[in-house]
Amino acid sequence: MSAERNDQDDNVTNLNKYQKPEKTRKKVKFLGTKEFIDAETGEKQEMQVTDIEERDANFHKIWLGHLLDTLDLIGNKKIKVAMFIMNELNKENQFLGTHRYIAEKTGISLPTVTETMGALQDSNFLIKVRNGFYRANPDVLFKGGKSERMNVLLRYTNGE
Repeated sequence: MSAERNDQDDNVTNLNKYQKPEKTRKKVKFLGTKEFIDAETGEKQEMQVTDIEERDANFHKIWLGHLLDTLDLIGNKKIKVAMFIMNELNKENQFLGTHRYIAEKTGISLPTVTETMGALQDSNFLIKVRNGFYRANPDVLFKGGKSERMNVLLRYTNGE
């Protein structure tokens, strides 16, 4: 009976953990045939040409404005801190502001802001660059197009 209970506990724990899918979708488009010259032999060869485009996959589309309005209605103080940060991100996915600044602007106590900022960092939503300077994880939240996101994601991943 003890072994069964442990298996059940493991299953519940696994259900509560979010695992990011590792697959993406690709769009393959046949462009036609083209003649190429082999650099070594000088021989002409006709080859099929395709274009492979990586696409974002395995995500939910969220209309942030509607979600934030809803969370504001049902949310608690910690959600309001997260919403404030999301609204204040610059085009580089950065938030510039101290805990005290957030507390003053939101009317939420400094201890609650500090606890929330710690939780946002622990969950990999934010990374702290230095006091008052944070970067939001572009895999979690990004406002803009795919190429802009990829540029910010690269800098985020490299810790720049």
